[in-house]
Amino acid sequence: MLLREKDTYIPETVRGFILEALRSRRFSKVQEVVNELKRKGVPEDVTTRMIKDLAQEGQLLLNLPGASEETVMTPVSGIVEYLWSTLALDLWLTLVLLFFGVATILLIPVEMFPVVVLRWVFGGLLLVFVPGFAFIRALFPFERFIDRWERLALSCGLSIALAVLVAFGLNFTPWGITLVPTATVLAGITLLGILIATFRRARVLIGPIPEARSR
Repeated sequence: MLLREKDTYIPETVRGFILEALRSRRFSKVQEVVNELKRKGVPEDVTTRMIKDLAQEGQLLLNLPGASEETVMTPVSGIVEYLWSTLALDLWLTLVLLFFGVATILLIPVEMFPVVVLRWVFGGLLLVFVPGFAFIRALFPFERFIDRWERLALSCGLSIALAVLVAFGLNFTPWGITLVPTATVLAGITLLGILIATFRRARVLIGPIPEARSR
């Protein structure tokens, strides 16, 4: 198996070897893969960096943070396994916030104090955070593209922009700019963003493994 050419490493070949080894259950620990690739001439830092990149892309799970001998790697073989893994936790959290935002707006009257505080909190998140977060996740599905603080700032900014656009559009409808129609449209936008984010992650998740080149 050719993993390098003229003192340069072929990233797709090394990535393909790691995924193929994991999915065939040849290795289950980071150090085992590191040692095997080291024998083939790939430095340890190159292998561990690629393993972390694959974990961020959702193609494998690291049961413990970092890359050490005790870290067990579990390949993600399909969309169902991905959805039930910790990699999809942010998408489930978005759905939970969406549910509570819509539910509190529809079910809790303004006069019901102090329960109405829940409406203020979750309704506010639906207005200034949740839709933007879903669409930023759709645009940048993996953590290596932007860090968490950039994602947070962009989510808030995009949510406010979406709320303004929704209000502008509703102004020309029979419903007008009222709370329930606004929340309903924002909920639909959020669900669309979650579906796009899941689809984009799934394309990487279940995509073909790059084939290792032979001599």
